[in-house]
Amino acid sequence: MQATKFKMMNNNVKTAQFRLQQHREMGQFSKLSIIDVANLLDMINTAESYSKPSTQPTIFQSIGFN
Repeated sequence: MQATKFKMMNNNVKTAQFRLQQHREMGQFSKLSIIDVANLLDMINTAESYSKPSTQPTIFQSIGFN
């Protein structure tokens, strides 16, 4: 199940990156609105933040093994 979710997220990110690249190339003739571009950038940034391991300790790590 996790692998499927990861593949779907990876596919969505690749699609978003492709659409943004097309938007850059087309310039003012692109059909994407500023809201569409912002949503695509948010999707990419969110996926990147999920892929990075968290460096802050979680509540279970801060409780300790006393």
